[in-house]
Amino acid sequence: MIPLMGARRFSDVAVATLAALAALWVYASQPRACVRSPAPVPIQDGRAIDFSGGSPVIRDDPASAARMNAALRQIDEANSKVTFRPEPTPTPSPAK
Repeated sequence: MIPLMGARRFSDVAVATLAALAALWVYASQPRACVRSPAPVPIQDGRAIDFSGGSPVIRDDPASAARMNAALRQIDEANSKVTFRPEPTPTPSPAK
């Protein structure tokens, strides 16, 4: 026993040390959670990928094909009205 520490204090420190070691052992023995990337979803023309259920599901039915074609027509119509002007050529600043 340590000479300057009484028996009661020594037992308190010993119990606290054992509790800390037990907590560290429990923490260290836990399995590590691995971050796994989701499986890649192959993109296929004419098919829709539905993420509404939380995982990707490839839809290939006439209703989803009709919705996709309607959306593509809306995108094409919106893009036909958009024009961009060319950026003006910067003028060089006069040398001093």
